[in-house]
Amino acid sequence: MGTAVINTVREYIRRFVSTKEIGPNAVQVGIAQFATDTRLVMDLQTHGTKESLLSSLAAIRARSGQTINIGAALDFVRLNMLRPEKGSRISRNVPQLLLLIVSKQSSDSVAGPAQALQKLGVLALAAGSRAAVEDEMKQIAFSDSMVFMAKDFRQLFRNAREITDALSTLSGTVVVESPTDPAVITTVQRVFRDIVFLVDGSNYVGSSNLPFVRDFMINIVNQLNISPEQVQIGLMQFAEQPRIEFYLNSYNNNRDVVDKISQLRLTGGSVLNTGAAMSYALDNMFQTSVGSRKLQGAVQVLILITGGPLQDDAGSEADRLALANVLTFTVSSGQADQEELKKIAFIPNLAYHKQRFSELPALVDDMMQNIITVVGDTEVITGGERDVAFLIDGTDSVQGFFPYIRDFILKVIEPLDIGTDKIRVSVVQHSEKPTPVFYLKTYQTKEEVIRAVQGMALAGGRSLNTGAALRYMKSTIMSDSNGSRAAQNVPQFLIVLAADRSMDSVTGPAGELKTDGVVPFGVGVKNADKKQIEAIAHNPSFAFNVKEFRELEPILPKINTYISLSKDQLESALRQGKTDNLSFSVR
Repeated sequence: MGTAVINTVREYIRRFVSTKEIGPNAVQVGIAQFATDTRLVMDLQTHGTKESLLSSLAAIRARSGQTINIGAALDFVRLNMLRPEKGSRISRNVPQLLLLIVSKQSSDSVAGPAQALQKLGVLALAAGSRAAVEDEMKQIAFSDSMVFMAKDFRQLFRNAREITDALSTLSGTVVVESPTDPAVITTVQRVFRDIVFLVDGSNYVGSSNLPFVRDFMINIVNQLNISPEQVQIGLMQFAEQPRIEFYLNSYNNNRDVVDKISQLRLTGGSVLNTGAAMSYALDNMFQTSVGSRKLQGAVQVLILITGGPLQDDAGSEADRLALANVLTFTVSSGQADQEELKKIAFIPNLAYHKQRFSELPALVDDMMQNIITVVGDTEVITGGERDVAFLIDGTDSVQGFFPYIRDFILKVIEPLDIGTDKIRVSVVQHSEKPTPVFYLKTYQTKEEVIRAVQGMALAGGRSLNTGAALRYMKSTIMSDSNGSRAAQNVPQFLIVLAADRSMDSVTGPAGELKTDGVVPFGVGVKNADKKQIEAIAHNPSFAFNVKEFRELEPILPKINTYISLSKDQLESALRQGKTDNLSFSVR
């Protein structure tokens, strides 16, 4: 590679690293260069911060040499870089990803070294240009879809979103076959996932195509290890109304799941409310009470199988699922609209379509790698310091709804880059008087904050004095002594959630907070006074009123959008007092 190409590659690495949280407990990056031989640029553990890593990229320079030995380079990475003493966390089940970038054919064999990496569980991606051989790239990449070819590297990396998306979402281990044996034996992977099948039960599929749909699901199940410690399966069908066939925790072995799928009979009908069924699945299947292990870190997966057109608003429900970190796959045939379903899938690459239902069982071979490896991390909001405080209703009246309040807080903080020098979080309950759960300075990591919220118990009380609580937030929580960085010009956010009317006035205390530069959101539920909520909020666009606690989730994207704005963008938005010109995506 010449200097111009190396500069292009270096710039891509710089852009990729700039979007990630770098560190021993986050993303680690190692780099090696090769021609005839291979040279280490940096180990996985060389740089513990993003700044240090970015400043070292200048070490990537063009090397002389007419031939390249890709096989030897792959062995070098496996034997010298992907090792615990060099920073690899493979023993802790941290995904091991390799992006190979080449511009010509290898002078040595790549098959053996590629297989050795695959057996180790490394997910390899291959990017090639000019004289690179695509078939050679396919031997190296863990699937053909992870081969990226272009005429030149400038073209390849000018629009490198597919590569970046793959590096950002892949996780897990590669499916490998057992060593030589007269019988074909496939090793079942240790995968930790909750998978719900959502099957079109209408006449668009019909009884004639049902066997193909059942075989498709059974083929997936047969490649997984069903158990409470590994993969759990749930099944729903839908037409005009959704119907649960069995929950994630209903069956704990492959045989029982396959037997139940084999017994599936369709409800029929010509009305197809796909969006409503997706919403029902999120609210009723991906819940801890029926087997979801999302709190233990199990990846949540929804596989939608349909043969008809979308007849309701499935897009907004797809957003809800994505925001809840549920990976949606779509599998379609018949009269289903392939392009519309790409918008429903978590990412377009997870939308699969076949002209005939009879082709679905064989589709499993193409899907399986993504089913067991893709992860759906919500984009982490980085790029600035912020102080975010919650003031929540802690009265006896919300006792039965307190899990919704905890869940609301967890989903607001889920995409935040929490840390002492990043985003700080505080939670306070209030009734007649405020009760701090923890201060802005109490916890230094997201894990600590999440544990504190999950373990939070209702403080109790008979009525709300929200005005007094707002004064407490100003004088105590949003103070230098308790961790506020307002004096350092760090943006200050306050999210107030109440389910009843305040017995004292909120207008004066809310105004004092705003004068101090705090940006309050007002969230009212059930019997909250709409005018009080609007008085608390920075402006009406920051006020949200819903009838039920289960309706809180749709407001999360707007709150997270504001929290993620840069200082300049936030100041502009506050001056406008409107959300009309703000665009945001939750998928």
